[in-house]
Amino acid sequence: MRLLVTGCGRSGTVWLARALCLAGVDCGHERTYSLTRCGEGGWSAEVSWLAAPHPRPADVHVVHLVRHPLAVIRSQVARGGLARRAGDRREAYDRYIYRHLPGLRDLPTQLERCAAFWVRWNRLVDADERMRVEDVTAETVTRLARVVDPSAGLTGLPPRAHRGRAAPLLRWRDVGDQVAELALRYGYEVEGL
Repeated sequence: MRLLVTGCGRSGTVWLARALCLAGVDCGHERTYSLTRCGEGGWSAEVSWLAAPHPRPADVHVVHLVRHPLAVIRSQVARGGLARRAGDRREAYDRYIYRHLPGLRDLPTQLERCAAFWVRWNRLVDADERMRVEDVTAETVTRLARVVDPSAGLTGLPPRAHRGRAAPLLRWRDVGDQVAELALRYGYEVEGL
C-alpha cells in the first residue's frame, strides 16, 4: 500500500513529509505530484498539495491534511499567493491553481482569491481520512508511516518551520461564510462571525 497526503497549500505538507522521512519512510514532497508530474512512476509515499485535483491512484491510502483556514489564508496573502506577477518564480503555482479552479482568477481581491482557494481546493480532495495538522502527534506519523512500512516509527516530531513573513491579522468576517462553514465541518471553532 502507498501513502498520499494532500490538501491545500500552506497546510503543513513540508513539515509532515519531513516527519514521515524521520519515521523511516522514503517520502517525497512535491516530487511525484509536482507542477509537471501527476503521480506516475514508482513511489511509496508522497506529501503534496498539488495532488488534490488529480484522480485517486489505485492501492493508495489518501489523507486529507487541513490547517486552520485563517492561518492558511494569512500565509498565502503574506507570501503573495494568487497575486504574483509574471517573472516571479512562484507564479507558476498561481497558474496551476487557476488551471484547476476556473473562475478563481476573476475574484477582485487577493484576500478573496486566497479564501476561495482554501475552500475550493480542499473540496477537491477525495480521501480515506482527514487530519488537522494541529492535531498531528508522533503516534499519528507512525501510524501513517506504517501504511508503507510496518517497521516504521517516530518518537518525536520535527520542529515546525516558521518562515517569518509578516502576515495580516484576519477575522472570520474577513474571509466569508464558506470558509467558516467548511472550517466548522473540519472541527475548527468559529468565533465572532
